[in-house]
Amino acid sequence: MKRLFSLILAGMMTATATFPALCAEWPGKKSVWNGADRYDFRIADREAIMVVPEKPLKGNPWVWRPAFFDAFPSIDKELLKKGYHIAYFNVTDEWERPRAIRAGKEFYDFAVARGLMDKVVMEGLSRGGFYSLRWAQTYPELVGALILDNPLVDLDGLKVNPEWYADVSRKWNEDSIATPQMHHNAVNNLTPLVEHRVPILLLSGGADSIVPFKKHGKIIKDTYERWNVPMKSIVRPHSGHHPHGLDNSAPAADYITRCLSGDRADARPLRVACIGDSMTEGVGTDDFSTQSYPAVLQSLLGERFEVGNFGVSCATMLRKGTDAGTPFGYSGLPAMKRALDWSPDIVIIALGVNDCKSYNWEKYQSEFVADYQAFIDTFRMIPSLPEIYLVIEPYVHVNPQTRSWGFDDKGYYEQMISRISKLADDNGIGLIDLQHVFRGECAGAYAPNDHPNPRGAYMMARSVCSSLAGVR
Repeated sequence: MKRLFSLILAGMMTATATFPALCAEWPGKKSVWNGADRYDFRIADREAIMVVPEKPLKGNPWVWRPAFFDAFPSIDKELLKKGYHIAYFNVTDEWERPRAIRAGKEFYDFAVARGLMDKVVMEGLSRGGFYSLRWAQTYPELVGALILDNPLVDLDGLKVNPEWYADVSRKWNEDSIATPQMHHNAVNNLTPLVEHRVPILLLSGGADSIVPFKKHGKIIKDTYERWNVPMKSIVRPHSGHHPHGLDNSAPAADYITRCLSGDRADARPLRVACIGDSMTEGVGTDDFSTQSYPAVLQSLLGERFEVGNFGVSCATMLRKGTDAGTPFGYSGLPAMKRALDWSPDIVIIALGVNDCKSYNWEKYQSEFVADYQAFIDTFRMIPSLPEIYLVIEPYVHVNPQTRSWGFDDKGYYEQMISRISKLADDNGIGLIDLQHVFRGECAGAYAPNDHPNPRGAYMMARSVCSSLAGVR
């Protein structure tokens, strides 16, 4: 996803907005949910629930689940603590037929009339994601944000289960529609969401076989990317359809709150953290501050961006990686903390070449994927929820000098490429392949110390910049 943490969102609440007085009591049976008052009632002959926070947040924001109340509620609990109302209106088994969409509008009108914000946060898990998408596509001006967790996006995907799709047909027949047509399918109607710039937090299981990310959630991500509309996508790499949610829901709750409050990421330049080794630091150029690939990337991206060079010579992705016996695992270096504290909007990770040194790869290659995944996870859940790109660094030519550094022609570089490529795919994040970036110009792209010279650094920066084309 070539998206940024830009929250220039049309039609959201502003500091001068006014709201109707919030009703002190809701109808129905009163109980307690996670320490807050819960009210159970019915609207349009459907089950409804409203959970009232002890101290409602200014503007009275609310989250509406159309299915599976209290299932994997980690994000709901975090939002409740912030002061969100948590709502449920049960259309779980209606497969988003027209009468269910109309009933949802009746529930929305009821909630807003009682003082809740007129921009609702729709939260859809699984088939609840399909309803959330269809309701938002029907009323995009009423939606402040979407939380979609392993969402069903393409209704035709249910055809693999004849029993499920037969139930879809039965429910739609009750509305005098034989079967849902193309324009009823959420996958074909994402345009209203991007036109209204509705922000989305998309959570997906990389191993979900029921609604596979590549056939459902990724279509949303690709569409938003085409339109250059901000969203956040987090793929849990080895997770199936269950569990939903996040182990740490605070960054997700903070993101949704920023969406509704209208906080603008463009109040400062968007931060691009270039993490890497000597090729990132600029070894091989005459001036790191002007000729390193991050410095050139800064000039290519322009003043809307602030590029940080967090390159460290000899650094490895392997935690136990060394440079001739001296520990150089990046995660244990001061640069790691500096990069995390900088709160970047984009993180470009260019590590792995030094891991291919014989004394590193032969000892610790079995730990490379786990160490890399932990590195991704660390950055993925910082408060800025950054966009992450993995880089395959340029090939290190083996010669007497590079052999003295530990490089050899044993296929370790190719093994490293394969593992990084799979990590990018498993995590649903961008891969920037620079292994052949100097093709045709190798003789003029390297300095005598076998590192990219200013021309080589420029070629790297240009390729990275083109991979970020959707954010410019």
